[in-house]
Amino acid sequence: MGDIHIEELDFASAGEADQRALFDLQVAWWTSAVPARELPDFSGWVRRRQVSEVGWGRPRFAVARENGRIVGYADGYLPTADNVHLVAGNVVVDPRWRGRGIGTALLRFALRQANRETAEVSWVPEGSEGVRWAANRGFAVVSALTLQELVLTDPLPEVGEVPAGYRLTQWTGRAPDELLDAYVDALNSAKDQPMGDSAIELATYTRERVRLEEESLSATGIDVWVVLATHGDEAAAVTVLHRTLSRPSVGHQRHTSVLPAHRGKGLGRLVKAHLLRQLTGIEIIETETNSTNEHMRRINHSLGFTDRITTVDLSARVADLKL
Repeated sequence: MGDIHIEELDFASAGEADQRALFDLQVAWWTSAVPARELPDFSGWVRRRQVSEVGWGRPRFAVARENGRIVGYADGYLPTADNVHLVAGNVVVDPRWRGRGIGTALLRFALRQANRETAEVSWVPEGSEGVRWAANRGFAVVSALTLQELVLTDPLPEVGEVPAGYRLTQWTGRAPDELLDAYVDALNSAKDQPMGDSAIELATYTRERVRLEEESLSATGIDVWVVLATHGDEAAAVTVLHRTLSRPSVGHQRHTSVLPAHRGKGLGRLVKAHLLRQLTGIEIIETETNSTNEHMRRINHSLGFTDRITTVDLSARVADLKL
């Protein structure tokens, strides 16, 4: 084996060989923990990383090369608004090159480039070697997520009755202007969801932020489905699902929340069940639920979701890391 060289890689201008090397490493890392029914499509994966995410920007990459070949990488988002203290990302090394200090060198290089106070790592399978590796360098587990999956088959779960005084509205893509304020209120109600001790602060939505996010998602080729429950002109509950170009038969259920004044009426399950009847071309739905959120996990189980894996987030003050 030759010498290892660490450098920053500009993803947008990188050649296809380098982009594909990153793609192959990421797919191999994730599918080793969760064998996917549908592997990501390369072109859709690339497109998503070339468009800036609202509040988070584009991912930045540091790569480890041996004789020009990429054998590992560190990726990281440097938030531009709500989390400017933070860099969030992952470190992945080809199994054949592990045990040579490449992961630690990548982490050291990436953190120096990021120059942020706190580092957070997400989506690390619970109990894995990745957790032990991070803990040995000073990271601590701050939260756990249960990845749940629903295979869509007939018949779909029953929706149930809409409570008196409530109305369900669904759309794809851009939120209707007349519902934008209610939609913003519903999205912001998710800020009281369990987050453990994560250093990530959930964004505060505004009308402008919603429109910017819709434009970003459209530019990335992400389809969006929304079901909003209202009580008069007031938001009551919402659920949002995305579909990416990289896995077109898989839906990723994102926000689901019920405003405090409307809880206890079954609205969380209602909007999710109603959403299932609006989808086209989707065979599988995935969602992540904080492992301490027993209520939402029970709702998902009642709709037919099964638990696939638990992942953890780890966090540390950069100054405290052992690098």
